[in-house]
Amino acid sequence: MIRERLKRDYLQRRTLYDMSLKQLKEKYAGFKFGIWWAVITPVILAASINFVFSSVFKIAMQNYTLFVLAGILPWFFFNNALTEATESFIVNSAILRQGIFPREFIPLSSVLANLLNFAIGLIILLPFFMLLHPKIILLLPLLLILIACHFVFTLGLGVLCSGLGVYLRDLKQFLSIIFMFWFWITPVFYSVEMVDKRFQWLCLWNPLTYYINAYQNILFKNTAPSTQEMLLIFACSLASLAIGFGAFFKIEPGLLKRI
Repeated sequence: MIRERLKRDYLQRRTLYDMSLKQLKEKYAGFKFGIWWAVITPVILAASINFVFSSVFKIAMQNYTLFVLAGILPWFFFNNALTEATESFIVNSAILRQGIFPREFIPLSSVLANLLNFAIGLIILLPFFMLLHPKIILLLPLLLILIACHFVFTLGLGVLCSGLGVYLRDLKQFLSIIFMFWFWITPVFYSVEMVDKRFQWLCLWNPLTYYINAYQNILFKNTAPSTQEMLLIFACSLASLAIGFGAFFKIEPGLLKRI
């Protein structure tokens, strides 16, 4: 059954692409700066964090803003994709009832649209990282693998939350609270080594730590993540995908009755 669904999804991939592109265009429709907001928001936040932690808390790190940007760009992708996927069935309930495409396309298109948004922001800002480390171009294939794994990890959670969001309408509000805590225990604007050893376990048990750290290694430090780290990232991605779609296929039959 799963193989047949995957085959059907592949045959209708053009529909998925069109849905994702439409969502991306609607995100910035009517905005004067349009797609540039994919860069403006993380840059302003990174600059604010830089001011607070460099000027107030006296963190001594060269090019600290770029360090923060290397982590905050993928964080924004994860945060926005998961939030939008969670409410995707509720927002698109009318389309869902038509049944003209696979139901999983609705949360999948939300995650994919945010991936495109993330890719645009990264492409625009990549030259600044390359000015810091010109040889970063040698690590671009590894960066693409990391982005693919990050997408799969986010997709699994997104599909899971999209189904649960229909049964638990407060899930989006709970997620906003969870994200506030999750952001602070993810080393976006600090490294794990800066954390007191008594509390490092909070970061090390957080799967996003390894994704963000890998982005910072490639983009900011111009070093490849360790083999162990990449294997852990790959395992987390597959586990998220398997759990997410496994749970989604079980609760999917009752979605229409709940909406």
